[in-house]
Amino acid sequence: MTKTTKRKIISLFLVISGIVLVPVGIGMVQTGFAGLEDDEPTLGLYLGGIYSIIGGVFLTIGGIVFLYFNDLKKKLIRTIAKVSNAVEEERKQEKM
Repeated sequence: MTKTTKRKIISLFLVISGIVLVPVGIGMVQTGFAGLEDDEPTLGLYLGGIYSIIGGVFLTIGGIVFLYFNDLKKKLIRTIAKVSNAVEEERKQEKM
């Protein structure tokens, strides 16, 4: 497999697992919230659901960033280069 194919498979896996994890977390929160009394398991289920939702969102965002990492890196480097060129031009104009 080429590097690009591996990158696409990994990022697709991250996005799909994040999308699957969010509804599972929502179900856990609803189950834990429905039985929220003084029982420990329901509170643990509620908190576990919240962490599952947060983890699913991070997996989805991480998969998207991993897929487009090279493009984002190039854009960031170009932006930093433009800023440094503008600062250098301003310094040259101040000296004159």
